[in-house]
Amino acid sequence: MNIVIITHILPYPLYHGGAQAQYNMIDQLRHNHHITLIFSEGSVNKLQAMKQLQALWPEVNIVVYRYYRQLRCWRFVRDKIKRGLLVKFAPKSRMLKIDRMLKPYGQWFSSDQVRFINRIIREAKADLIQVEFFPCLGWCKYLPDDVKKIFVHHEINFIRNDRFLQDFHLSAKEEEAKQRMKQEEIDCLNHYDHIITLTDTDKKILQEHHVTSPVSVSPAAVSSSPLPYCEWKGRVVFIGGHTHIPNKEGIDWFVSQVVPNLNSHIQVDLIGAGWPLEYVIQHEHCQIRLTGFVDNLTAAIYGNIMIVPILTGSGMRMKIIEAMAMSMPIVTTTVGVEGIPLVHEESCLIADSPIAFAQAIERLCSDASLRSKLGNAANHVFMEGYTPQQLAKVRDSIYQHLVRA
Repeated sequence: MNIVIITHILPYPLYHGGAQAQYNMIDQLRHNHHITLIFSEGSVNKLQAMKQLQALWPEVNIVVYRYYRQLRCWRFVRDKIKRGLLVKFAPKSRMLKIDRMLKPYGQWFSSDQVRFINRIIREAKADLIQVEFFPCLGWCKYLPDDVKKIFVHHEINFIRNDRFLQDFHLSAKEEEAKQRMKQEEIDCLNHYDHIITLTDTDKKILQEHHVTSPVSVSPAAVSSSPLPYCEWKGRVVFIGGHTHIPNKEGIDWFVSQVVPNLNSHIQVDLIGAGWPLEYVIQHEHCQIRLTGFVDNLTAAIYGNIMIVPILTGSGMRMKIIEAMAMSMPIVTTTVGVEGIPLVHEESCLIADSPIAFAQAIERLCSDASLRSKLGNAANHVFMEGYTPQQLAKVRDSIYQHLVRA
């Protein structure tokens, strides 16, 4: 099958969950399908990463719509300048926080970009077009009518907005913009022949909000090999980059509200790109250090306790799937584990208040049998339904059914 994938995220290096989810699925499918990956650069300095990815995937045709071509679109330049000024001069302002939610970067669909991508689709003789991530959702309006189109919804944007903005007092104009974005998202989803969500929870949400296109669940895969439980090495870890808003918000909550409720000393490693030095703290009961991006994730986290203090967002947390694969005990919020079939006290600990989250961490630090029980149970869930081979078969069956139909 000839599959064209349109994305704004280059799935390499694996700096964040979105890249990881995209990379691991393509890596499984590239041997059975002819895949063309069209990537629109959102910034410069991607060519070296593209060359590295092409060397890993010689069967995949990787095509880039270059950044300099996007600079010909005045809306692209305008929005870049506006966002850049806000980040530089008002990085913690209410305006920037709301602007990021209600005016997220997307594709600008210039006539040049539309012609470029449609030419690649024709040359690839596509049987199926797959569009990934919310910023690319609007491509449904500009693609050929005679080719099946599928959208992979990694994170439902209107749910993310509702959760993130629930404590903001929005003006009438801001509330109107939020509702307009939600309706536009639903309308675009209904232009696709099929929708893929990563969790059953997201599938139900879309159906409850009048998405009429068929929806299937196809979770994202991780590349980590399944490992048996390893006794605790004395650290607590978090995986995720600083630029992803739910990650930053969750760690801010952890530092400001959970840490003061700890009664015993713990060491926390923030593993991921972009965390500034202000997150290095030496609290009486908590030491936080930054490791940055690591090439060998297994070596960095295996044998430790995973925390997932996520408060907002949508989709599937790849960090939890990684922990499940490595039989790690997990402390998470309800939002963090949403859509993943882990059960409180059986295969993880779920805590939504600062005191409860701190107590859950301390329980695991002091109870070896609980660590072993939760880690082994989480790994069992992984082996039952989340291995890369199983998930690739699920995705492939969706493709086959859609094209046959």
